[in-house]
Amino acid sequence: MNPSVLFVFILSALLGVLRAADLAFGTDAVTGLCLVGSVWWRYLALGIVVLAAVLVGRTQPSRSEAVRSRRPLAGVLAFAGAVCFLAAAGAQIALGAASGLGGFVRCILECVCSVWLSTMGRCWLSPDAWKKPFGGLYLAVAGSLLFYWNVLMRFMENSSSWHRVQPTAAVWQVLAVLLFLAALARALHIPQPDNGRTLCAAGLAAFALGLCWQLPQCFALLAGNGMGLAVMPDFFAGLGLCCVGSIGGVCAAACLNRQS
Repeated sequence: MNPSVLFVFILSALLGVLRAADLAFGTDAVTGLCLVGSVWWRYLALGIVVLAAVLVGRTQPSRSEAVRSRRPLAGVLAFAGAVCFLAAAGAQIALGAASGLGGFVRCILECVCSVWLSTMGRCWLSPDAWKKPFGGLYLAVAGSLLFYWNVLMRFMENSSSWHRVQPTAAVWQVLAVLLFLAALARALHIPQPDNGRTLCAAGLAAFALGLCWQLPQCFALLAGNGMGLAVMPDFFAGLGLCCVGSIGGVCAAACLNRQS
């Protein structure tokens, strides 16, 4: 593995460990306000990791064509993400949350995203010669609309207080994943020489924010609310975000691996 990518992975994992400790001991479970230390230390840690991810991705020589080949790990993660988003949509239907306009749109977009991830998983797991995913760029754009919608919803729901880290960081998370999916769609369907650096930078940022920052939040959600049906839509959607973030890390590592 490229040493620079390994460094970002370790830094991202450390961010996840610190976030888990912060949720357990430094954040009020009800209000989300910081109880220990300054909130700006949280943002500083986030900024350092994201900056490192972007710098490594943009400065290292990379090959975007590496993602247009068999990638079993990415394929498994894509199918796992598809299952998670489909489960999130099903949980919303079971709760009746899909009856409102916002819930209905989110439910539909989660199903479309699940279909797109499934097609990606099939292509990455296929032992045959690489073929472009079913639906082409149109399905890729449709599949990523879920994250456009989530960005919009996060901005509408975001607290005005910077001292509540999670709502603010959630906007950054969804933006990072959205940028990664856009870069991935370009690399798969519109090959260009500069796609590799953009894909690597976005993939590493999505790994840090989508997986390492989000995973502790998923466990905290269960710890605070149990396995009740009410938290299942957000829990499964969070796991889906983790899967997409993991795909970002796999794609970045593949593009920066000279032997891939």
